[in-house]
Amino acid sequence: MVGGTLRDIRAEVRSLSRPDGDYMVVCGKLGTEPSVVSGLRFPDRDAASEAADLAKKYRDALRRYDPAVPYYDPLVNEVSDGPDASLVTDSVDERTRYISFCHDVTGSVFEALSETGARSVESAAMETYLTLAEVVSDEDDFCLTMLWSLMSEMDVRLSVPEQTNVVETAAERFASAPMSNPVEATLQNLESASFIEGYSFRSVTHESETPDSQAAASAADENESDSGDTTQPNSWELTFGDYALAERTGRLPTLPIAVDLLRRTPSQSVRFYDGEALSDSRWRLRLQTGTHFESAGLVSVDAVENRWLNDSAAPLRSERPGQSD
Repeated sequence: MVGGTLRDIRAEVRSLSRPDGDYMVVCGKLGTEPSVVSGLRFPDRDAASEAADLAKKYRDALRRYDPAVPYYDPLVNEVSDGPDASLVTDSVDERTRYISFCHDVTGSVFEALSETGARSVESAAMETYLTLAEVVSDEDDFCLTMLWSLMSEMDVRLSVPEQTNVVETAAERFASAPMSNPVEATLQNLESASFIEGYSFRSVTHESETPDSQAAASAADENESDSGDTTQPNSWELTFGDYALAERTGRLPTLPIAVDLLRRTPSQSVRFYDGEALSDSRWRLRLQTGTHFESAGLVSVDAVENRWLNDSAAPLRSERPGQSD
């Protein structure tokens, strides 16, 4: 299946890389590193050129199922020079970023399913996708249909620990990008890729959470107390509009959010909960990040209808810690 092919290509790319290499591969269209070479460095220009060719083959493998997969324009750069921002054009930004983000997540999950031995889920997801693709009229929707098929089959066929293993493995396919506020960085990336339109976020306390989340927080606090670690888990409430993957089915898909967030929190667990549908195009979601509890909700969470909070006319904005509504 496609996951095994992608995994083999990635293994070949990694065999060419060296931690202290002086060369990198950058997409000339996006000005970023293609996912399969993300964070990797190469000892000489020849090795980097070979890696660039493999990056094209990675996308070619996905293009067999989705003709809308953007073509890479991988270029070899010296690390000291970095990406050439002048090569990036506004005309390709929005659509290319959207489809590239979608397929970067999809490819990493297919790889992870293959690597973790969940081949039956990979096969089922591909069968679901090929069935749904027959009725897709807009070629830009193929990538979203493939991602939705993965999410749907993982939800049905994998336990929560198995889902966590797959999603964490998928996130490891990307270069680690830890930062002071990974939640904000993930929301910014989703908006940049046109996966959401407008967002806000705020820190929440244990007292403002549901009984289930309070119980999880209490268990985490006990473990922290026993271990001598007094660091509390961080809890956040996110609100965002026009989520590309959202459907009113009683579930809120979290898979692309989880993959992007986990690469920014490589040493922490992530738990999603309390999905809410605020209106036809707005959603609310809570999450915790920390070190003393198990990740959960990384594929989808229950999403209740909350028409009393239908405030779709209110503008969404980015909210920094310390701000209040």
